[in-house]
Amino acid sequence: MSDKSLDLYDLAVEAAQNGDLPKALEHTEASLMEDSQDGQTWQMYSVLLQAAGREEDAEKAKAKCFELGGDDTDVYMMKASEALAQGKPGAAITHYEDALELDDTRVEIWISYAMVLMEEGYQKDALEASQKAVTEGVDQPEAHYVRGRVLRLSKRPSEAKESYLKAIELGSTNPITYHELGMVYSELGEISLARQCFEKVLEKVPNDPAALTAIDLLDKRSNL
Repeated sequence: MSDKSLDLYDLAVEAAQNGDLPKALEHTEASLMEDSQDGQTWQMYSVLLQAAGREEDAEKAKAKCFELGGDDTDVYMMKASEALAQGKPGAAITHYEDALELDDTRVEIWISYAMVLMEEGYQKDALEASQKAVTEGVDQPEAHYVRGRVLRLSKRPSEAKESYLKAIELGSTNPITYHELGMVYSELGEISLARQCFEKVLEKVPNDPAALTAIDLLDKRSNL
């Protein structure tokens, strides 16, 4: 997956997690325009199309995934994504675990697994899964981003900062990475650095409401 297609894929994942199906589809399709040979993206596209009620297109996307080398592990990944789309995180966790039984070296499984574990309150398991993601994907920025997010939500901001900085060092240009890093700097009282991060988000996404709100809060703190 090229850097640009990966960034678009990450934006699609973020949109899907936020319940914005149209935006998730838009980013996934843009990612496929950049790299049409990535089975992981076709897999997600199939799930999103299914959620949008476009069953015929979903089947075509699924077929493309398997044409590009999809196996039983991908089947479990699809089932996990479908379960999440249906609001069944417990079932998704089971499917991710089934996928890991078949192949515990695939970074994208550990990343997704860690995220849903954290969202469901399984902090210890999420920390272990995110560490495994980094171990298997030491050169992949998205693995370090997820590790950072799990650490931040676990109230370990100093460690989270290092993970986000590593993700950026490895080439992450995703605005959410800078936003999360800004949140960590804010928690650590490093207001100037936090502001720089949120301004970086605005360079990439002008008028982003979350970044604007964060900067406004920082300004209020500075004026106290």
